[in-house]
Amino acid sequence: MKAISTPSQPPRDVRDAEDLLDALQSAVASKTKIDLRGSGRHLQRGRPISADQVLSLAPMSGIVTYEPDELVLIAKAATPLRDILKTLDDAGQMLAFDPPLGHINPEEALGTLGGVMATNLAGPRRLVAGAARDYLLGFQAISGRGEQFQSGSRVMKNVTGYDLSKLMVGSYGTLAVMHEVTIKTMPKPEHGVSLIIKARDIEKAAAAMRDAFASPHEPTAGAIIPAQTSIYSKVKKIADMGQQSVLAAIRIEGFKVSVKDRVKALSDVLKPYGEQITLTEKESNLLQAELREVTLLPEQNNRVLWKVSCPPNQGAGLMKQILARPHCRAYADWAGGLIWVSHPAGHDGGAAPLRELLSATGGHATLVSAPQSMREAIDVFHPQPQALQDLTRRVKASFDPLGILNPGRMYEGI
Repeated sequence: MKAISTPSQPPRDVRDAEDLLDALQSAVASKTKIDLRGSGRHLQRGRPISADQVLSLAPMSGIVTYEPDELVLIAKAATPLRDILKTLDDAGQMLAFDPPLGHINPEEALGTLGGVMATNLAGPRRLVAGAARDYLLGFQAISGRGEQFQSGSRVMKNVTGYDLSKLMVGSYGTLAVMHEVTIKTMPKPEHGVSLIIKARDIEKAAAAMRDAFASPHEPTAGAIIPAQTSIYSKVKKIADMGQQSVLAAIRIEGFKVSVKDRVKALSDVLKPYGEQITLTEKESNLLQAELREVTLLPEQNNRVLWKVSCPPNQGAGLMKQILARPHCRAYADWAGGLIWVSHPAGHDGGAAPLRELLSATGGHATLVSAPQSMREAIDVFHPQPQALQDLTRRVKASFDPLGILNPGRMYEGI
């Protein structure tokens, strides 16, 4: 496989949609394989690709239209995420799906809006708010055929092209290049705190989580944090309380009066599960940022990071089995539906055993952070059943028959 770092042609910056169309039509004519880049923040996600030319979308930046009253924002795909977040924050709004920012502080967020949509990334609020693809109202794009097309509408109730929008989000730039996107924004909650339960074990923490989300008190996020993970939190109460215990962290958001009443009521419901504390808004926000950015599992040279998705009711048992493996660390987000795993990097980095554990639950494991050599050698995304793999190939062929866009980024040969 030719290294991604040695393309045969000089890189090219594209200034606007017309320039992008020319670049892709030229690539089609010459069968030039393209490595698409915005800010480059997500270069280490997915498989290394072999490309002839780097095509930078970075100049295609800027907010086109923002209508706070309509909860609609239109922006060029390479608009920095920090600019999007500041504009929304100034209007008292947010990206409800809570995407990872590459930094604890939103004002120092990395990446672009297009990168978030290409990878379909979402944070702790994903459980109740939905994924990034649920907030894409429409887009303008150019396919791997060198053809312009658009999909969707400025309002959620108009479903024209809606499924196509869902298809594009999470395709890692392998189908088409979205150069302008229209997204739905949401008002920011007035207040938010976290109720922390000091549970005896993972099963008790999971039971507390189930009762919390089955209650009428509307939590917006929930995590299960084992002792060996909580010690890395910069929230002192979490690091101290989590010693030798498993913590269930349940976030409540909304109007301040409502939050106060709901926390008290939820606290009464969860009393049987163990000692409780309530984090302040500042502490709660920091904990949610740590969960979102996975800083509770510090990066180390001899470790790799996995994102394991499973049914929430299977999360506790699965995490217990993962933690039983030598030198594994983990915590669960999405009330048990997402498990972040730090695994020793030896051999396959845990790919085979983790995926074997998942075979009984119907979940899947994605390698998020690992050396290039490992990302070349194993399946980064969970292996697909044959029928789904065939469908994936047909979809790729429909949008990019020559395979020029980010070739092999998700699956080898696709």
